[in-house]
Amino acid sequence: MSLTIMDWWALAFVVFIGLPHGAFDAAISLSMLPSTKKIIRLTGVLFCYLLLAIIVVLVWYQIPRFSLLLFLIISVIHFGLADYSASPTRLKWSHVIAHGGIVAIWLPVIHKEEVTEFFSILTNGQTPFLWDIMTILILFWVGGTALHLNHTLRSKKHYFVGLELIGLIILAWMASPLITFAVYFCLIHSRRHFMFIWKQLQPISTNWVLIKSALLLSGASWLMGGGLYWHLHLEMTPSNAALQTIFIGLAALTVPHMMLIDVVFRPYSNKIARSN
Repeated sequence: MSLTIMDWWALAFVVFIGLPHGAFDAAISLSMLPSTKKIIRLTGVLFCYLLLAIIVVLVWYQIPRFSLLLFLIISVIHFGLADYSASPTRLKWSHVIAHGGIVAIWLPVIHKEEVTEFFSILTNGQTPFLWDIMTILILFWVGGTALHLNHTLRSKKHYFVGLELIGLIILAWMASPLITFAVYFCLIHSRRHFMFIWKQLQPISTNWVLIKSALLLSGASWLMGGGLYWHLHLEMTPSNAALQTIFIGLAALTVPHMMLIDVVFRPYSNKIARSN
């Protein structure tokens, strides 16, 4: 396929503005390690992080259709939990499903023809079974969204949370898939993550450590992504190589990032907040 100029700009924003939101992971890991032998233990954590990312890429190329489906599901959970944490509402999982499913469920379904081509590029084949699963997922998303909007639009405290969701639904309907993804990933998800992490780490870390962590991991990610793109573009079109590089790369980084943030750090920070 051939991407438009706007699509290329959207991908550039994802890479250079959205992707670095996970670059604080080294500083996050450092903040949770015991004071003794921090550097040695951080090296071990980062090695495991990189190893898990490599495993995700290898698994993707062995079972791409299943890997893509799993990536969509964990994206719903990761995006949804981040949005819920920013503005918690009473119905947690309807909130998670509604917001997390915007780009992972709603967007693919309403732009099925274009997204089918994206899915085929990412899996090097046809994806009919994936759309069978998406039919089930969209039902869960519609139900969760209905519950979420019914609660938020009737609540003065959470009214703007519901309006944000409606705005994203309309954006996804009107804009191209890559532009919608870039807007959500960069301006909503990444911005909220930056604010959450900056707030949590400010009392226990310095600005220089946070910035150095972000630059180090971002630079490493860009170098590895550039190498993967160079390898892929020898065998496919630049557009296809870019899509595989960015979205398979995002999947590889999302798995260890999600485990660190949603499984370890968010409960850890909540425990610290309760103890204070």
